[in-house]
Amino acid sequence: MIVKKTILVLGSGGLLGSYFSNQQFELGWDVIFHSRSLDKLANADLEKMNETSKMLDLIKPDIILNLAGITSVDNCESFPNTAYLGNVKTLENVVSWIEYNKNQTQLIHISTDQVYDGLGPHDESMVSLKNYYAFSKYAGELVAKRVNSTILRTNFFGKSTCSKRSSLTDWLYVNLKEGNDIQVFEDVKFSPLSMSTLFEVINKIIEHDLRGVFNLGSRDGMSKADFAFKFASSINLSSKNMYRCATTEVDFLKTYRPNDMRLNSERIESHLNISLPALDDEIKKVAKEYTK
Repeated sequence: MIVKKTILVLGSGGLLGSYFSNQQFELGWDVIFHSRSLDKLANADLEKMNETSKMLDLIKPDIILNLAGITSVDNCESFPNTAYLGNVKTLENVVSWIEYNKNQTQLIHISTDQVYDGLGPHDESMVSLKNYYAFSKYAGELVAKRVNSTILRTNFFGKSTCSKRSSLTDWLYVNLKEGNDIQVFEDVKFSPLSMSTLFEVINKIIEHDLRGVFNLGSRDGMSKADFAFKFASSINLSSKNMYRCATTEVDFLKTYRPNDMRLNSERIESHLNISLPALDDEIKKVAKEYTK
């Protein structure tokens, strides 16, 4: 017998939320998508406790998947109160509702790999906060931990289905196709997953009711420069106007970013009995989204 679960996806108007809105969740799950800007059943302003509580009282979700948040590193640094409202206050309202109702709602919260810095790959204990974006996301994690939650520190890429947001690979694709000059950082390392793989793993997390703090990244990592050149090769576009540089050589970065955000994801692989893909394979997978 299939037990029907109600899943509420917060932040469906964002980059990741828009992608998830176009995917098929597991059979038997009733999925409701929230967006402040859409005229839907779930259209609350999550920064307001009364609107959040009213929405959650109406839906009574078994699972809350939180994809909402402020992701601009520079904006978070320049406007810390905005970062607090988007990355902490919204979670405080959701968690307060769970606590008040004393229910077993599974909260899955998407955090960031920017809570790490220094030589990677990093395990879950190696937190090092170097900008206000990372601070606000980690503060959100602490709020989520007040209930029996799932916190995923991750980074992702893929073709955007959001009209208001473009992804890293969207930016690369457009500029490569137009032959524009591109600077790519050889001193910044990361280990992102494709949005499609992230979606698949989150389905498994819901199915297994996995709780705790987990890194969720590709099996290995590489510099953003290597990533860009491999992506260009995978979509058969010339990289003659793409140049390697260091973050210290550019003047458009207003805020410090970590130089090594590579993730050690062995813990979640062990808990779910899965093997996460290599980043090379994820790049090839996403390239097909742009060439089909």
